[in-house]
Amino acid sequence: MKNVLKTITLLALAVVIAAPMSAQEKKKKKGEKGAGNPLAAIVKKVKDSGADEVTVEKVEALAKEYGPKLAEARKGLGDAQKAMAEARKAAAADGKKGKDLQAAVEAAVNLTDEQKAALASSQELQKKFTAAVAKLLTPEQAKAAGVAAGKGAGKKKKKTDE
Repeated sequence: MKNVLKTITLLALAVVIAAPMSAQEKKKKKGEKGAGNPLAAIVKKVKDSGADEVTVEKVEALAKEYGPKLAEARKGLGDAQKAMAEARKAAAADGKKGKDLQAAVEAAVNLTDEQKAALASSQELQKKFTAAVAKLLTPEQAKAAGVAAGKGAGKKKKKTDE
């Protein structure tokens, strides 16, 4: 009877010690998902848009080319990227959109000149990648994937008084 009690106690102790360790490993795995290619979301959208395999492979190749460059450019932002995301969520929750939203984010997060340069560089790389992907897709696929063609897509034309 003593041996059975000892065995059960040791097993219970092992479970109590092992449970938090496995929970930490799961959290690490979840956190590592976003650490990969920052362009993976666009690649997934292209796959879901019904593009053929050749096109998807070309888009994946572009993502492999631009991904490290974009990640390197974003390193210059440091913690400011998280602060900007939080400020953007808060401003959007207040109902701000477009230029008002961008102005609120800029006011909330004071970027250094180096961080501004890193942000501009990452935005430029993102635009180049998106434009390259849009060239590979048909207009229907681009619309389904949510990839704008670049050259002024989405901009409103100013009305002129005649």
